[in-house]
Amino acid sequence: MDRRTDFAGPVTAPDETVTGAAPAAPPRAGGRRGPFTVPVRLRWLGVSGWEIVIGRGDDTRSILFDPYLSRMPFTDARGVAGPGIPLRLDHEAVEEVASRHLTGAPELILVSHGHFDHVADVPQLLARPDWRQSRVRVLCDMTVSHLLDAMGTPARRLGDVVPVAGGDHLQFDGYAVEVFRGLHSRRPDYGYFAPGHRLAPPSPPSVLGDFVEGNTLAYQVSVEGGPSILLMGASNFAERELAGIRPDVAAVPMTTTGAVHRYPARLLAATGHPRVLIPCHHDDMLTPLTGPAAPLRASTSTSSVNELRAAAGPGSRVVAPRHLEAVDLAALLT
Repeated sequence: MDRRTDFAGPVTAPDETVTGAAPAAPPRAGGRRGPFTVPVRLRWLGVSGWEIVIGRGDDTRSILFDPYLSRMPFTDARGVAGPGIPLRLDHEAVEEVASRHLTGAPELILVSHGHFDHVADVPQLLARPDWRQSRVRVLCDMTVSHLLDAMGTPARRLGDVVPVAGGDHLQFDGYAVEVFRGLHSRRPDYGYFAPGHRLAPPSPPSVLGDFVEGNTLAYQVSVEGGPSILLMGASNFAERELAGIRPDVAAVPMTTTGAVHRYPARLLAATGHPRVLIPCHHDDMLTPLTGPAAPLRASTSTSSVNELRAAAGPGSRVVAPRHLEAVDLAALLT
């Protein structure tokens, strides 16, 4: 579907050898070595969406990232995605996933940018009656905040929107969230879908192009006594923003990659080759999450997983996720 860059073998970090020095050693996996005392699970919601579940039993808490559950049609009769495609949210699908598969009301919803497949279902989730008694903060840029307002998000939920930009490092109860400036994926022609910003709440969105990008952000969630997790919503990144961070786990978007120089090899080198790499944003964005398991599994791109494996350094483990199945991060990191 998209032209992708193939790597013949493991890609090492950029050569930093000086004259007369020994050759640089192959990259080793970064991150902390544990032991982790707080259990953390990661559940793929499709596209770039995740639920982070922290703790167990009565002490269980959760964070959502880019929860897009509608998986509505987004192409025309020719199979081309365009800004004029009508918005067709699937409220029943959103409620079914939220009630049957999510842990409960999240403490935070982190949104990477304003495109429909990242933010369109957030207003419905925030308005769920079952979550009425819980405070849910949303971390996002101002474009996303204005889109939430335009889509009828309850006023008290809008009061809990926390506008963020690259550079924020926020402390919450038991975990911290660091925010990084990001970049959006590029098509083979170097363009991308619906760039732009909202400086005020627009009219209610009616077509997919009404969901403009705003500022693309990445987040690192670091759990006290648990692992750190890098979350991204697009197959691109600002290298100088992420250089030097050392997440234990990286959720790596693998949509169109060919137009971005040495992605994901540069990403993994900049972040110290995280010990666990989980590809995402490599499904068809359309097959229902609650349908039969076989078509859902077939909706993911195996070439994207192989591309990530080819870029991974020694000690990094690539884990292919399954929709709505939670993985125990401590077990993967042991």
